[in-house]
Order: sequence, then C-alpha cells, then structure tokens
Amino acid sequence: MRSFFLWLLAASLLAAALIVWGEKPGSAEASRLALAPAVTVSQAPAQQVDDPARSDFACRLCHQDTTAVIEFPSGETISAQVDPQHLALSAHGTAEEPLACTSCHDPNEYRIPHDGVTAPDYRSYQTEKSAACVGCHQPTHLTSHLDMAAEEPVVCTDCHDSHEVQPVAEWETTEIVANCVQCHEVEEGNRLTAVLEAGLFTSEPREDEYCLACHTQPDMTLTFANGDTKSLTIDPEVLRQSVHGEDNPWQPLACRNCHQDDMTYPHEPVDVGSLREYSLEKYPTCASCHDHNYDLALDSVHGAALEEGELEAAVCTDCHGSHDTPPPDEPRERISQTCRQCHSTIFDDYAESVHGEALLEDGNEDVPTCINCHGVHNIGDPTTDLFRIRSPELCASCHANQALMAEYDISTDVFETYVADFHGTTVTLFEHEDPNAPTNKAVCYDCHGVHNIKDPNDPEAGIKANLLETCQQCHPDATTNFPDAWTSHFRPSLEHNPLVYLVNLFYAIVIPFTLLFFAFLIGTDIYRRIRMHRQKK
Repeated sequence: MRSFFLWLLAASLLAAALIVWGEKPGSAEASRLALAPAVTVSQAPAQQVDDPARSDFACRLCHQDTTAVIEFPSGETISAQVDPQHLALSAHGTAEEPLACTSCHDPNEYRIPHDGVTAPDYRSYQTEKSAACVGCHQPTHLTSHLDMAAEEPVVCTDCHDSHEVQPVAEWETTEIVANCVQCHEVEEGNRLTAVLEAGLFTSEPREDEYCLACHTQPDMTLTFANGDTKSLTIDPEVLRQSVHGEDNPWQPLACRNCHQDDMTYPHEPVDVGSLREYSLEKYPTCASCHDHNYDLALDSVHGAALEEGELEAAVCTDCHGSHDTPPPDEPRERISQTCRQCHSTIFDDYAESVHGEALLEDGNEDVPTCINCHGVHNIGDPTTDLFRIRSPELCASCHANQALMAEYDISTDVFETYVADFHGTTVTLFEHEDPNAPTNKAVCYDCHGVHNIKDPNDPEAGIKANLLETCQQCHPDATTNFPDAWTSHFRPSLEHNPLVYLVNLFYAIVIPFTLLFFAFLIGTDIYRRIRMHRQKK
C-alpha cells in the first residue's frame, strides 16, 4: 500500500512538471525535450479539427527539433523546424500578450498529420501565409512596396520573416538593413541604413532629413530608357539659399510641399522614357502655389507650342530651376541669360546692342531685358500684326519717360515726333480701326532693328550712316536725297530743319491772327445787324 502511494505521488509530480513545461516555453523542461529524439509528423499523436485550442506544446512536439522539410511541387524545400527561443525573443513573443502558434495558424487547417501543401512554389506559399498578418496589422505597411493585390507583391515575411519577427526598435538599427539588401542592390546598403535611421517606417509626416538621408549621397543618378541621366543628389545648402529656402516670405518649403506623392520608399518606378518627359510630368507641381503664373504660361507662346507637341517648349523648371531656384532677377542680367538657354542666337544679337552692352557689361538696371518687351509668363507671339502695330507703345514705355531719359540725355521727342509724322499717324489710325489689321508702314524696329539695336550715331551700324539703305527696305526706288525729306526725330528748330521751323512758326502766327480777324468781322457784323433791327422797331 505504501509503495502504491509513492507511485501515485511520483506520477502527480511528473504530471505537474509537464503542465509547467507546457505553460512556460524556455523552462528547464523545454531544454530536456529539446534533447529528446525528433518527433516526425507521422509519429505525432492525432488531434481533432474541432479542438477548442491548439496549444504550442502540441506544435513543438514536432517542430522544435526536427530535420523534416516541406517540399513544393516546384522542387523547392523549406525546413519544418522552428526554434522556440527565436519565437520567445521575437516581437510576437515579447508582446504584452505573446502570440501562440494558433494565433497565426488556424488549427482547423492543421490536422495531424498535416495535409500536404497546395501552393505550387515557395513564393506562392509565402504570399498565401502572409495574409494572416493583416488580421492584426492594418495597414500592412507604410512604405510603397507593392501590396498583396499586385502581380508580384512584397509580402510581410519578405522583410519581417515569419517566426523571428523583429520589434520596432530593431528596425531603427543598422543591423536590420540586411533584410533590405536581399532585394535591393548591396551597394545601396549605406543609403538604406541612412534612410532607416531617418525614420523609414514612421507614421509621422516626413521631414527633410528623411529625404536628404539618401539624396545627399554622391553619384546618385536616374537613368531613363533612352539613355538620359538625371542626378538625384541634392545639396541642402542650395535648397536653403533658394527662393523656397530660409528667405521665403511664406515659410521655408519642405520636400513634402512639392513631392507629396514621392514621400515613401522605395519610390514608385519612373515610367517615362526620357529626361524631358520626366520634366514635363513633374513641373505642374508649381501650380499648387503659383497657379496664376502657371495659367498665364499655359496661354503663352510656350504653352501653345507645348500643346502642339513641341516638347522642348519652355516650362517653369526650364527658367526657374527645381531645387536650385534663385531669385530670377538677381543680378538683373540673369533674366536674359535665362532666355539664352533656348534663344542663344537672339541673345548674341542683343549682347552687341546698346541695350545688351549696357546691361551685360555695365550692369545698368534701367535698360530693358527680354521680359520688358516680351512679357514674363504671358509671353505673346511677336510675329503677329497686333504685336507689330503696338510696338511703338512698347518702345515709348522707356523713350517717352522724361525722368528716365533725362538721366542719359536722350530726347523724349522720339515717340511724339514718330506719331506726328506720316508713318506714325498711319499706324495709329490702323490701331484704332483694327489692331489686328496688317500694316506695311514703318514701326520703330523697322528702322532701328529688333534685338541688334545700335546707337543712331554709330558710324558703321547707326541709323544715320545707313539711312538711305534703311529707307530702301520699304521704298526701293528711293534716291540719295530721299532721306532729306524726313525731319528725323527732332522737333523743327533754328538748329534742326530751320526752314520747316520758320514755316511752322509762320503758320503758328498767321493762322491764329487770321481766325481772330474773321471772328472780329463776324462779331461786328452781328452787332451791326442787332442795332439795325432795334432801330427799325
């Protein structure tokens, strides 16, 4: 009887030890079982599908220490062994409520012995099993990796593994980057590390440091299908000094202000074939702040050319830059230098003109640049009849300005005398009748030139030295004395055109006195008639 109670006590202690081992994986009993012979799938005790809970103990009997493998129809194999220590130290094991095997593996789908796998290959198996993660994790991730709906998704286990899921703190260290370089090129390791440290997986709004962690690294380029390349390396100092930087009156812009759709990593693949197509795809971002100027540009000659398929027509970033946007008129000659990028031949003519020399050599801020004549964003077509007929007013904006012209001892009579002579009077009449009507009468640039305007007194290229040739452009039969009929832009005086001055003076005196004399005659006649009428009464 005594031996019976001893056997009963021993059995009770053994049962208690087994229960403790089942509740505390990683205990001494677990270590003992880890040394036991492997239990194969066929040797495991059968369990029913409708068991209320499948404990880790049952799963570990087979998967803790085994050499078994799962083989796919594709011929690929994976080990069926699971290390309980890795599970215990994973993010799921150290959680406030540690997960059990059945938290991810539905016991109703895992009979013992297990049914064979249905996935044709290991990749399909990963995709299929990763679906269990979304039961707890919504959204699945914060980057732009392709999700489950994609043809070739990046699934949870690609980055996080299955049984060795790392906690968030580990993802902020450089060690975890080994997971990334499995897919990304190894030489990207340093870049990936920098991006991880800058907060790749944070749900907070991205700061500039996040983007610059990668984009400040040298030799970063994007290559397009046609062979074009674009540097992706950004100098933070250039950004800071740009108009969008620290002196921006609104506030310094952050990367996310312009790149709302590019703030996740890895970035969406670029699907355009050339650098130019890429620029045309990105520049409408400017409209989010500069909508008025953007709309004006769409209606300009550049916008019209772009609409007609001329892809090289200038857009915002061609003139203003992207990350290195400087003040467009500091220094002032930058304006014309910007236009030079496309209009180099015209710029060369302008550089040798009186305006260009004063601007480019002397830094004179009073002379006109390209935009003073052509506009800034609303650039019109200079070949139209409307532009031609209104060009004298364009010149007059400077040459009729008395305060401005006085600084350079230039007469402001040029516009008034032009409007008063035959050419100007006719052009003025045309403008009042129909501004779009063509006219063959001379306007300012017919005589002075367009971009290559020279000093009128220049002995080689000036108006006076070539006046006959200038007149013959419109009057091919003009002879040597033909230009003498023009009084030029001087108002008649005793010094300039004295005969015309004296004739004008004669009429200026005779006509008023004649009118006064006839007014006197008429007045006295009216007075006489009134008196005679009263006397008869």
